Amino acid sequence: MTHFDHEEEFHSRDRKQFRKERKLAQNTDRSKFKKTDLENKIIETAHHLRRGRVVAISGEGAFIDFDGESVLCSLKGLMKKETAQVKNIIAVGDWVRCSDQGAIEQVEERTSTLARTDISGRKEQLIAVNVDQVLITASVVSPPLKPALVDRYLIAAEKGNIHPIIVINKIDLLNAASDEEQERYRNFLAAYIPLGLPILSLSSETKIGLEALRSLLQNKTSVFSGQSGVGKSSLLNACFGFELRTGELATKTSKGSHTTTTASLIRLPGGGYCVDTPGIRSFGVWDLTKTDVINHFTDFIPFAKECKYPDCIHINEPECAVMQALEAGTIAALRYESYVNLLEEIASGSQSKTWS
Repeated sequence: MTHFDHEEEFHSRDRKQFRKERKLAQNTDRSKFKKTDLENKIIETAHHLRRGRVVAISGEGAFIDFDGESVLCSLKGLMKKETAQVKNIIAVGDWVRCSDQGAIEQVEERTSTLARTDISGRKEQLIAVNVDQVLITASVVSPPLKPALVDRYLIAAEKGNIHPIIVINKIDLLNAASDEEQERYRNFLAAYIPLGLPILSLSSETKIGLEALRSLLQNKTSVFSGQSGVGKSSLLNACFGFELRTGELATKTSKGSHTTTTASLIRLPGGGYCVDTPGIRSFGVWDLTKTDVINHFTDFIPFAKECKYPDCIHINEPECAVMQALEAGTIAALRYESYVNLLEEIASGSQSKTWS
C-alpha cells in the first residue's frame, strides 16, 4: 500500500468516525428540538383560544363572530406594535384567536387580500381578506364610468389572489344619458369583454340583472368595492332585502357620500358572505411595479412582440407595434389610457390616485 493509500484510508476512517459521533450527539442533544417545541407550544396554546372571524372594525376594537355570537375584542398590546408597512394589522374577513378576556392573540394566515395604498402613500391598507371574489362595482352617468379605476382594482385583485367580477350598476340611467356617456359604456364593453373578464350590467333601481348577481354570490365570500356613490349597498338591499344605509349623489360634484363608513361582513340568505365596504375616492395599487402593469395588459402582448426594441414600453419609442395597433383601432383607447396612467403613477412615485 502506498503512502497515498494509507493517507486516504486514514481520512476515510476519520470521516466515518466524525459522522458517527455527530449523529450520536444530535440524537442526545435536545437543542435541535427547541424551535419545534416552541412552535408546538404556540399551536397548543392557540387550541385553547376561541377561534372567530372579524366581521367589523370600530375605534373600540374588532367585532368577532364566534359561531353566531358577535363579541367586541381588542388587539393584544404586543400585536399593536407589529404594524411595519401595514396600516391596519387586522381586517374584515380575518380568522383570529382570542382569549377569554376578549383580547385578539393571533391572526391566522390569509388566503387572499384586497389592499390599496393608504392616503400617506407609505403603507398598505387592507380592505378585506380571505375572500373568494371581488365585485369591482362601477356605474354609468352618476358617477361616470372610470375604466382606469377598474384596471387598478383588477391588478390589486390579481396581486391579492382574488377572482375579479366587474359590476356596472345604474344602467337604467343610460336611456336619458348623453351620446358621449352611452358611447363610453359601449366602448368599455367592447374593450373589456374580449379579455374574458366576467362583466355584469344591472340596475338596483329596476332590478335588471339581480338574479344573475345573486347566483354569483351564492356560497362564496365576496367583497363589494368601488367608488363612492356607485350603489354597492343599494345592490345588496335590492338583492336580499337588507336595509343597509344608502345616500344620494351630490349634484354639483357627482361624488357619492360615504354612507357605509366601515367595512362589514354580512351573512347572505341561502349561503355565502359579503363584505360591504365604504366607497373610495382614491385607489392606489400597493407596491405597484412596471411588471405588474405589463402583465395586466395581456391584450398588448401580441403586438409588443413586433416592436422594434425588446425593452419598448409603448409610449414614444419609434416603430412601436403597440402604438401602431392603437392608431389602427386594434387596441382600445380606453385600455391604452389606463396603461399610460399606471406607468405615470409609478414614474412619479405616487402610490395614490384621486378621482375627481
